[in-house]
Amino acid sequence: MHSAEHFYYINSPVVDMRLCPDRAAEVVSQAIFSEQVHFFEKVGEWVKIETVADQYTGWIKNDELHSRANNFLENPDGLFAQVDRNAAHLYHVPDVIYGPILTLPFESRLRLVEPLSISQSRWLKVAMHNDMEAYIQRGDVTLLPSKILNFDEICAFIKKFLGLPYTWGGRSSFGYDCSGFVQMLYRQMGILLPRDSKDQCQWKGFREVYISDLQAGDLLFFGLDIDHIKHVGMYVGDQSFINATVLENMPYVHISSMNGLEWQGNGTGKYPFRTVRRVIS
Repeated sequence: MHSAEHFYYINSPVVDMRLCPDRAAEVVSQAIFSEQVHFFEKVGEWVKIETVADQYTGWIKNDELHSRANNFLENPDGLFAQVDRNAAHLYHVPDVIYGPILTLPFESRLRLVEPLSISQSRWLKVAMHNDMEAYIQRGDVTLLPSKILNFDEICAFIKKFLGLPYTWGGRSSFGYDCSGFVQMLYRQMGILLPRDSKDQCQWKGFREVYISDLQAGDLLFFGLDIDHIKHVGMYVGDQSFINATVLENMPYVHISSMNGLEWQGNGTGKYPFRTVRRVIS
């Protein structure tokens, strides 16, 4: 059971969550800076956590976790910002010449220390979940709550992620896997999907649609059959979809054609089966 006495947050820009408490164990997912997690147990220098956002469990190093007595993200007097770029630097002073103290991924959250009426300059003074203060450039963040995108807007939004490396278990803008990527995209539309592609395909908020009825924003699932889904991408129109994959000799987020050998779903290629899901309106 997780502790009820404290709130727990990720202390590093990105941490790999492992299947068991061993550096050689498989990576099952990731958690990002300031993300809230539940703490379950400690084994040596390892702790077992569960992400609050998608209830995924894994093991991380103890020093990658920070505990506090109150909820960092629910301060009624606080004004919060979120990193709005794929990578953003934090500095110990409002100047770049000394170098950053941390580089944070997209969606990392920070609390503004000074009111916006005071902080009208290029720099914002912020506090982290561990109450350490730092400075970030105004152009690297957006104030929370952030704007909820619609399906038309999400198709323009995706362009900022093109070229990011495919990362097994990846769930950050330092590198996504296929399901972590579409999970993040749908989160920008206020839709919280499960973590894995097989579970996303079976999610009750979706309905199946015909390939011939595809619309931008639909999710394309690929696999051996409906019970063995292995990959997912988001349709963007013109018989194309965006995905994080290592196939096609392009191990990064890129646009693929549905007519490509791997994606036809006609019984050939790595994924002989495909199906489409759309959010139930």
